[in-house]
Amino acid sequence: MIKNGKLFLPPPRDGTDFKELFNKIAAAGAGRPLGKDGFPAGPWTPELLADAISQIDANRIGVDLRTVQLWFQVNDKGISTANMRWLARVLGCDDPEATSEWQMELSQAQFRLTATRQ
Repeated sequence: MIKNGKLFLPPPRDGTDFKELFNKIAAAGAGRPLGKDGFPAGPWTPELLADAISQIDANRIGVDLRTVQLWFQVNDKGISTANMRWLARVLGCDDPEATSEWQMELSQAQFRLTATRQ
């Protein structure tokens, strides 16, 4: 689907944890702008995603590239509540309803990751 000129994928609601979910959406390029040909520009890289989050007007602080790199790595590190909000906005393609849905999905996925770590 297309929302605001970006590739929109609805939250899968498949019970995966944050790491699994993040790997899927990053590989698919969810929230990335579409190219001139109407196709997604490709998967997210840590640099592209950090830049996209930092360009959100309401996000005065931005996000550290090292933080985003941790999301891409195989580890037990999850995502902070503040960064979850910005990631949801990217994945929701600046649509308030879609952003809200993504924020709920990311929150649940983070909870599942935390539960498996304990």
